[in-house]
Amino acid sequence: MGTQTWRQRLEQAVREKGRTFRDVSLKAGLAHGYVHAVISTDKDPTVENLIAVCQEIGVSLSFILYGFEMSPETEEILSLLETQPQNRSAILQLLQSRAAP
Repeated sequence: MGTQTWRQRLEQAVREKGRTFRDVSLKAGLAHGYVHAVISTDKDPTVENLIAVCQEIGVSLSFILYGFEMSPETEEILSLLETQPQNRSAILQLLQSRAAP
């Protein structure tokens, strides 16, 4: 996953897109200095605001937080697992059986 923090990945993503912190903040519907404050201080964003920033710059939340991309299908699977916990056991067994040699 690398040694970068989520703040460093966020800063890098904004810069790689050729955007300014101010522009991203405003287009994400946030205060003009929001992204700068999140990156340069220990201000923690709300999940909703971080999602808005990620959507604005076109990167996944999983990449910013954990350093790896997640497909929309995987995100949907995880969402369904969280909202339908009764299916976890069955899905885990299925995946484990497919991974066995």
